[in-house]
Amino acid sequence: MSNAGHRHRSGEKVTESGHYIDNDGGHVVLQAGDTFPNCPKSGKATTWKHESTL
Repeated sequence: MSNAGHRHRSGEKVTESGHYIDNDGGHVVLQAGDTFPNCPKSGKATTWKHESTL
């Protein structure tokens, strides 16, 4: 089951590998099992969305 349409918060575990974009447009490539990072620009907690859902 794909979680690509869901939003994920910093600190949550990545369940689906792929490219993710945060609220500020920060882009990261994450693998399943990784942890969603804080915003690369501000260093603060953010939400992430899988790039394929944009």
